Amino acid sequence: QRRLKFCNRLNQIERKKQLDRLGKTQFDCLIVGGGATGAGTAHDASLRGLNVALIERKDFSAGTSSRSTKLIHGGVRYLAQFHFNLIREALTERKRLLANAPHLVKPLKFLMPSYKLYEKPYYSIGLTMYDILAGDSGLPGHKRISRQEFMKEFPGVKQKDLRGGIAYYDAQFNDARLNVLLARTAEMEGACVCNKVELISLIKNESGKISGARVKDLLTGKEISVETKLVINTTGVFIDEVRKMDDANAKPLLAPSQGIHLVFPKSKIPCHSAMIIPKTSDGRVVFLLPWEDHVVMGTTDTPIKQIQQEPIPLENEVEFLLRTGNEYLETELKKEDIISVFAGLRPLISPSGNADTKNISREEMMLVSDSNLITMSGGKWSTYRKMAEDLTDKMIQVGKLVPIRACETYNYNFIGKGGYSENMYLKIAQDYKLDIESAKRLRNYYGGEVFEILGSKPKEILKGTGYFEEEVLHAIRNEFALSILDVIARRIRILFTNLELADNFVKPVLSIMAKELKWTATKKTQEEKEARELIKLLKESI
Repeated sequence: QRRLKFCNRLNQIERKKQLDRLGKTQFDCLIVGGGATGAGTAHDASLRGLNVALIERKDFSAGTSSRSTKLIHGGVRYLAQFHFNLIREALTERKRLLANAPHLVKPLKFLMPSYKLYEKPYYSIGLTMYDILAGDSGLPGHKRISRQEFMKEFPGVKQKDLRGGIAYYDAQFNDARLNVLLARTAEMEGACVCNKVELISLIKNESGKISGARVKDLLTGKEISVETKLVINTTGVFIDEVRKMDDANAKPLLAPSQGIHLVFPKSKIPCHSAMIIPKTSDGRVVFLLPWEDHVVMGTTDTPIKQIQQEPIPLENEVEFLLRTGNEYLETELKKEDIISVFAGLRPLISPSGNADTKNISREEMMLVSDSNLITMSGGKWSTYRKMAEDLTDKMIQVGKLVPIRACETYNYNFIGKGGYSENMYLKIAQDYKLDIESAKRLRNYYGGEVFEILGSKPKEILKGTGYFEEEVLHAIRNEFALSILDVIARRIRILFTNLELADNFVKPVLSIMAKELKWTATKKTQEEKEARELIKLLKESI
């Protein structure tokens, strides 16, 4: 496998080159939508030697793909729905990701509490099937644990009537950082990759087949005609918009639902492992997960009719999670304990019009229109690689494309794997005089790249936070960051862990970005306003 080396893209120069290339090249495919599916497909197709363009209206993972429960898992709850093929496929992909990106994807122990006599054997039956479906996963199988073992792993659990429970393993990951890494590696493998570029219209030939598209650079307002053999619609909750560009009479396929997550300091929910609440009033499971030295609780499932660019939690969703959590926790959680919140929209496919979103399968669906527009939606992060493989196969078939190589994503070593080790956080802590949690964060974000990114004397964005100016520069130069929200939400994740701290980061991050990207006074004002308005909206939602 070809090895990718650390390099600075010099963002503005590289972006201009990519935009010029968009208008001067005939592509095999133009992928519209830079979430997990779109970026994953760009990565797969470019590795096969296809001439790929990837555009994203906002930022890579700006939508659903940055707002997941941060799990690469088979989905224990799908056992009850008998979705065994989906579970097996996801668990196979889990094993691959643990090997391919060990800095971003890590094993996580889950606990399922038992308060009634029958619950341990009942849960054990289901998890035995889960272990069988996982096969040789590299992770331990489930086991029954005592009350004392449970309380040691999850001190915050409600102790009254606790009989112990079940322990099993799945994997946790950093969704936005993996998404950005997919876009980055696609570009390094030859793809033309641009964010802040919007699809305006589709161009068709005399036979009614798609032959190109008009796109718009949202930073300059310039429109570009792109010549391409295929257009691929991976726009998530916006797939029906693109389908209507192709065919004004296209019937909607989407049955979107909203899921939210609440974030708490670990002092409010002491835990060393994750806990799954298997029974809730809305029929979903709820997770309590240690993540980024905080605890995330989610998720909800609320069918929605109006799709927003920035979904905001609903009051009843917040109350549902607090109420559900408090049934299983020793210390009562209140709204004032919440330090951040994030909401995402699931692009669920329901051609039959099923409104019961929690029971719609998470399996993906692929459609090819008469004009050869290929649409893919549904699915979940855990199976993104397989979805990308299937979609690239379909592109090759429909477009009669000629790949140079076969699929290479099975054992792909992602940037950051080279030089990575689990205990490298000790050297990071020592070299940069950091606390252990800050050192682990840096290890998990950048893997073997961390020392090259930070250099010898990195400067903290705010003293004592363990976040560095060099990370912002790396995000701009190598990770496509073009706005304050790109950085604080999807590159260093502060928006998702602590809204107050995110507010404090706006000014210093603005200063770094304005200097690096040569922003005008008007642009600086606009950027600060956009970031602060979103933070304010999120604060008000809780």
